[in-house]
Amino acid sequence: MSSKRQSMMPPPPKPPTSLSSTITIAEHASLIGTHLIAIGSNTVVHPRSKLNSTYASITIGNNCIISERSQIGLQGEPEGEERDGILIENGVVVEVGAVVEARHIGEGCVVEVNARIGKGAVLGKHCKIGPLCEIADGEVVPNFTVVFGNGMRRVDRSGIEDLKLKMVRRQVEILRKLIPSKPDKFQ
Repeated sequence: MSSKRQSMMPPPPKPPTSLSSTITIAEHASLIGTHLIAIGSNTVVHPRSKLNSTYASITIGNNCIISERSQIGLQGEPEGEERDGILIENGVVVEVGAVVEARHIGEGCVVEVNARIGKGAVLGKHCKIGPLCEIADGEVVPNFTVVFGNGMRRVDRSGIEDLKLKMVRRQVEILRKLIPSKPDKFQ
């Protein structure tokens, strides 16, 4: 006999989803809300990550990694352009514990551990947001910007964006072998 009490609350409604056939999504991931959640091919969604489409839709591109305990979705009522939803382009990595409420995240961006991207913010292509860093609500971060420390910034001129995207694709290949996928649970 289980010692856990069963909840008297009904389970939250399943959101409408559009999931690629090649997605890897863990059984213990959480997809909730009423707006569409669309996830592209070869994307990995770790256990205990939370995608919340209660206030706006969420679109995640191909070859993305959504790590455990990360939260994607608006946490409150949207204003203005925020109603359009959240768009995460291809090759984006959202690390452990990160909170993403951004309107748009460009290709190849990395949102590191416990970083927070504010409501309606826009990240350009190949940006890197360091651990525990915050991007303010509505802020626009230009392409190739690295945010680190206490809000310090620099521009990454290394020119190795293609190599970084290749590394993300390789990481996705490995994670697909390690994480048991249960996409049927979310459709």
